[in-house]
Amino acid sequence: MIIMSENSSPNPELLELCRAVYADIRAAISFLEGTNEADEFMFIGADGTDTKRIDLAAEDAMIKRFKESGRSVRIISEELGETIIGDVNNLEFAVIVDPLDGTTNAIHDIPFYSVSIAFSKPDLTGIYFGYVCNLANGDEFYAEAGKGAYMNGKKITSSKASTVRELTISAYGYRQNTDRAAKLCSRVQKVRVLGSVALELCYVAAGKIDAFIDVRRTLRLIDIGAGQLIVKEAGGIVTDGVGNKVFLPDNHIKPVNLVASNGAVHQEILNLITFPEIDCRGDWYYYQGTVKKIAIVSRCDSEAALEMIRKIVDTFKDRVEIYLSSSPAKYLNMEERGIAVGKMKDIGVDFVISLGGDGTILRNMSKMPDPIPILGINMGTLGFLADVDPEDAIQAIETAISGFMYDERPRLDLSINGKFIGNAINEVVATSAYPAKMITYEILVNRRLLGEIRADGIVFATPTGSTAYAMSAGGPIVTPEVDAILIVPIAPFKLSSRPWVVPFDSEITVRVKMPNKEIVVVTDGKVVTPPEIETERPEDFIHVNENDTITIKRARYPGRFVKFSDACFYDTVRKKLS
Repeated sequence: MIIMSENSSPNPELLELCRAVYADIRAAISFLEGTNEADEFMFIGADGTDTKRIDLAAEDAMIKRFKESGRSVRIISEELGETIIGDVNNLEFAVIVDPLDGTTNAIHDIPFYSVSIAFSKPDLTGIYFGYVCNLANGDEFYAEAGKGAYMNGKKITSSKASTVRELTISAYGYRQNTDRAAKLCSRVQKVRVLGSVALELCYVAAGKIDAFIDVRRTLRLIDIGAGQLIVKEAGGIVTDGVGNKVFLPDNHIKPVNLVASNGAVHQEILNLITFPEIDCRGDWYYYQGTVKKIAIVSRCDSEAALEMIRKIVDTFKDRVEIYLSSSPAKYLNMEERGIAVGKMKDIGVDFVISLGGDGTILRNMSKMPDPIPILGINMGTLGFLADVDPEDAIQAIETAISGFMYDERPRLDLSINGKFIGNAINEVVATSAYPAKMITYEILVNRRLLGEIRADGIVFATPTGSTAYAMSAGGPIVTPEVDAILIVPIAPFKLSSRPWVVPFDSEITVRVKMPNKEIVVVTDGKVVTPPEIETERPEDFIHVNENDTITIKRARYPGRFVKFSDACFYDTVRKKLS
C-alpha cells in the first residue's frame, strides 16, 4: 500500500510511479504529436468533450501502467470517467489523472501540454500528492501535502507581486463571462493564455506567472487536482470565483470557476471578477457538514401531509433534531418542536423538508433571507420544485441525512421607492389594482428605456419561474443555467409588445405612466404588503401609483434545493407539462 512519507521530502514511491506513467504516455503519443492523425475524433469522453486519437493513446498508456502495478486503485480520468482496477472492496487510493492536458497544443506541436496526476483517499477527499509534467520538454512539478512544492527537484515558491498592476496572469474567459475577465485583464501588466491548465497552475506555484483565472465554469477535479495542491504547497491560494474553498469531490461532478494566486493579490483579483452583491451565480454543491438538525414545513389542509410529518418524526427523531414550522407544530400538538421559518437558520437547521406543492416551497422560502436547502416532497399538484414523490420520501430523507447535494437558483429582490419589500424565486408581477383595467408601464433596464407597454400587467420572471406565470402569459421556457430575467407582458394592447430576455445582473425600474391609476405587486403568488405586516388582507396591500418607483434586481442570496440526480430539465418539462 502506498502511504504518505514521514520525512521532509516528497514520497519517492509516488514520484517514481508518476514518472513511470509520464514515460509510458510520452512513448505512446510521440508518433502522433503534430500530425493530422492525432486530431482524429474517437468518441465523446466522460467530460462531455471530444476524445481525439492522441487523448486515447495517452489514456490507454496510463491505464495499462496502473493495471500492471498490481494495486487496487480507483481511477478518475478525463476520457473514460471512473475505472476500478483490482479489488473494489479494498482500494488503496484514488488517482485523478488527466493523461493529456492541452490536447490542441499537442496536435499542433506547440510545446505546452502535460500529464496531471493526483493521489487521494478512495472517496476523493484528502489529496496528498500531486504531479504535473510537461510532455514536450520534461519539466516536472510535484508536491506532497505539508512538504512543499518542487520543480525539477528544486523547491519553489510563488511570486512576490503585491499589486494588480504588477501581475502577469493567465486568464480564461474570452468567450464566456467576458465582463468578468475583461475588467481584470485591463488592469494587469501582462496576460497569457497558454493552453494547459495544469501547467499554468504550476507556473503560478513557481512564480513564473502571478495568478491564474478561469471564469468559463468548465474546470473539474481532473483539471485541477494536482495543480491546486502544488500551488498551495508553494505558498499560494486557490479558491473558486467568489473566494470559497474548492470542495474537490463536489468539483468532480460540477465544474467551477477558479482563481489561483500568490496570495498577496488574491482578494483584489476576486474583487475585480466578482459581481457586487452576489454570493453565487447558481451551481451545485455538496453540503459541507454533518446533518444534525432538520425542519419540516407543510400544508395543514391535507391529512396525508400531516400523517407524513408524524412518520418522518417517528422515523428520524433518534438520529437528528427535528423542528416543525409554527402552524403544523400547533396543529399536531408538537409545540415543543415549533419554530418560525425565519429563525431556522439561526439555530443551525441543515435542510428543510417541504410537504406540499411548489406553493408551499415558495411561501416558506420567501421567509428566509438566506435560504436553507429545501427538500421538496410533492404532496400538491404539479411539483416542478417539489420533485420527490411521497412514496420515496423516507428514502430521500435517509439519503440526505447521510450527505446531499443542493442546487442554487437565483432570486429577485423587490424594492418600492428604495425600500426593500421582499424577494421571489419565480416571479415579480406588476398588475392593475382593479380587475380588467389596462395600465401603461414604463420599463427601464440599467436606467435605459426598454419601452412603454400598455397591458394588464407585466411578469418579471427568473429561469425557475419561466415554467409558471410567465409561460402562461406567452413567455419562453428558459433552462435554469441561463442567467437571465424574463420580461413578459400580460395581454398587451399592441402586437409589438413582445417578451424580452435581459441579463440577470440588470437593474430593472418600473413606473406607472398614467395619472390616477394604481397597481399592486405580486411576488410568487402573494400580493405584497409592508414587510412588518404578515396578513394578506386587501386593505393591507401596497398600492403603487405614478409617483412611485419599483426596482427589481438579483437577490444577494439564491434559493437552494436538495438534489439527488442531475435530471434533464427537458425531460422534466415534458413530463410535467404533457
